[in-house]
Amino acid sequence: MLEKYKNYGFGRCPRVYCCGQPCLSVGQSDIHRSSTVKIYCPKCEDIYYPRSKYQGNIDGAYFGATFSHLFLMTYEHLKPQKPSQRYVPRVFGFKLHKP
Repeated sequence: MLEKYKNYGFGRCPRVYCCGQPCLSVGQSDIHRSSTVKIYCPKCEDIYYPRSKYQGNIDGAYFGATFSHLFLMTYEHLKPQKPSQRYVPRVFGFKLHKP
């Protein structure tokens, strides 16, 4: 799994500010056939649908909800820092107001 992670085998994060961070496979549940596998970005700490149809058909329970977190606990030197930039939506240069 370490080699697959280093070779971007699970894919890259689609967020621009993550700069192509390698992702890990993760399941949203440990119950079989409840959801398909997703990719987890350790930099932004969010999950995404995989781009590959092959990966999208794999049962998420095979990886479980804990694989990515245990992997990063085992290889702490691979855990990236949080993104230094954050996207701020603007209209004509003005930040949008949140109600």
